[in-house]
Amino acid sequence: MKQTIITALVFASVGFLAGYSYHAHRTGTSAAHLDAAAAAEAAPGPATAEPAAAQGLPPGHPPVDSASVVRLFEDEAVRNPQNPEPRLKLANFYYDQRQWEQAVFWYQKALELDPQNADARTDLGTCYFNLGQAQQALREFDKALAANPKHAATLYNMVVVHLHGTHNLAAAQQALDRLNAIDPHYPNLEVLKRDIETARATLP
Repeated sequence: MKQTIITALVFASVGFLAGYSYHAHRTGTSAAHLDAAAAAEAAPGPATAEPAAAQGLPPGHPPVDSASVVRLFEDEAVRNPQNPEPRLKLANFYYDQRQWEQAVFWYQKALELDPQNADARTDLGTCYFNLGQAQQALREFDKALAANPKHAATLYNMVVVHLHGTHNLAAAQQALDRLNAIDPHYPNLEVLKRDIETARATLP
């Protein structure tokens, strides 16, 4: 299961939000890539030319044939039309590849089957932000918070989108206050606080 935690990369103006599962946050390896690695081993195909490290795979793991992985996950989705998990695997895999439009499609498909999944809803929102659609991202975050009002990752991402997307400092501060009340030790929370203060200092 993937939950989005936006890292300090966004503050370096790289222009995208980075998504991690809690598993990935602990181990440094994306859960989507672990699924991809397992799928590739189950049905090995010609390795992609992209190095394993560039794919976010564990050290020493051979590169993954992305096309084979996608086919396996798509086949799994067809075989299990009422199970959101294969759709989430595809969405997470495309997310890790930064193929935002494809990730959006599969998050939407997964959420049709599991609309209360705040993790997937948050990742869908970050995909929209990476596509330059800040308002749509915020709509998805609102839905995630409706499902789970204490979903810290959603609030974190909401701060970032308001700060760097809509430039609404009041809304960013409100989301930050909610996050701080839920988890005052949330990763990179102090970075967000400093960024809001920096943004305020530049106001006329």
